[in-house]
Amino acid sequence: MNHLAHLLLAGDDPEAKVGQVLADLVAAGDIAAFAPGIQAGIRAHQRIDSFADSHPVFARARRRLKPPYRRFGGVLLDIYFDHFLAHHWERYGDGGSLAGFADRTYRILNDYRDLPCARFRMVVAAMRRDNWLVGYASLAGVDRALQGLSKRVSRANPLASGGAVLRDQYAALEADFQAFFPSLAEYARSLPPAKRE
Repeated sequence: MNHLAHLLLAGDDPEAKVGQVLADLVAAGDIAAFAPGIQAGIRAHQRIDSFADSHPVFARARRRLKPPYRRFGGVLLDIYFDHFLAHHWERYGDGGSLAGFADRTYRILNDYRDLPCARFRMVVAAMRRDNWLVGYASLAGVDRALQGLSKRVSRANPLASGGAVLRDQYAALEADFQAFFPSLAEYARSLPPAKRE
C-alpha cells in the first residue's frame, strides 16, 4: 500500500502516522533514533507491506500486469490501491471527508518536520504542496504520482506510463482492491499498539 492507506491504517496516533511515512525513508540501523511510537509505526508499515505481498488477492492483482509492468507490480499496485481507497473513501475511510483527513494528516506530519531525516522533510513538504493524498482520487493524480516516481527511480522503468495499465484493467483491479482492503484493515487493527516510555 502507498501513503494514503498506510496513513489511514495508522489510526489516530500521530507518531504511528509519522512512522508509517518514515518506514520507506530510513535505514534499518537508524530506526532506534526515533521515539518508541514512531518505531512502532515503522514496524507496522513493514508488517502491513509483508501482509499485502503475501496475500493471494494482491498476488492475483500483480499477475494482471504484463511485462514490462509486472516487474514493478508491487509499486504500481500500491498506487492503484491508494487510488481505489481515495475513490471509495466514503466506504473505507475514517468517517469524514478525504480532504479533511488529508489536511489533518499534513498538519500532523508537519509538526514532526524537525526529525533527524532530511528525506522526511522533503517528502512531507511535497506531499502537502501537491496534495498527494487527495490527488490519488483522480486518474490524473495517479498519472502525476507515477511520473514523479519514475523520475526518482535510478534505472530505466515504465512507471510513467503505468496509468494506462490502470485504465485498461480498471474494473478487475478495483474488484481486487475491494476483496483485499477489508482484510488488510482487519490485520492492521490487530497489530500491537505502541509502547510509550
